[in-house]
Amino acid sequence: MSESVLEKKFEISELLDMRILGEVLKSLSDLIALQIRIFDPSGHELFNTGGEDHFCEVIHQADRDDLICRSVREKLLSQPLVGSNAVQILSVCGARYTVLPIMHQFEPLGRVVLGPYQDHGVASSRLEAIAAQYRLDFAKFITDYKNLLEISPDQIKKMARFISKFLDAFVFINTKRLLTSLMHLELMMQSKDQIFQQVEREMKRTPEDLQEIERYKKMF
Repeated sequence: MSESVLEKKFEISELLDMRILGEVLKSLSDLIALQIRIFDPSGHELFNTGGEDHFCEVIHQADRDDLICRSVREKLLSQPLVGSNAVQILSVCGARYTVLPIMHQFEPLGRVVLGPYQDHGVASSRLEAIAAQYRLDFAKFITDYKNLLEISPDQIKKMARFISKFLDAFVFINTKRLLTSLMHLELMMQSKDQIFQQVEREMKRTPEDLQEIERYKKMF
């Protein structure tokens, strides 16, 4: 077995079938009312369970909404992740997100973003200050904020742990499947080379014979 096959680095698109995985995550998202997004290392969104298009949507009515949403997105996609540990991020609008890595061979394949959801136990004075800072309609801001999922820190940790273990299993299964296919292909190519070497030894080495061998080689 070639070491190059075992050491091959796969892309996230090769290890996660978003069609199959998406059905499971969408059902989970609908069950708990928590938005789930998956991004590759470059920040390209590969999957979204649906919901608000903008990060920090709760203040999307503000004059600086695009700048604010962009800053939230950049923070979520650039926040350093240590090992397989998840981190919680508090956005400027008071909503929280949980970010966790997708790992393969101890290296990050991408990241999962859960949220937004309410900051557990946030004080009303804090929400009032946010509304005043961004010149928002306070009543609408509070209504929009309260429509976000309310979940305890312990519950979100358990949810992140579950999703992380589920993705680990998904990545492991697909890695095993791809490695098996690559090793099978490599064995076939090795057998093909051995066959051609034997044919070359047995055939007369005339120009016609050599041309015929080259023609067969090009078929593989």
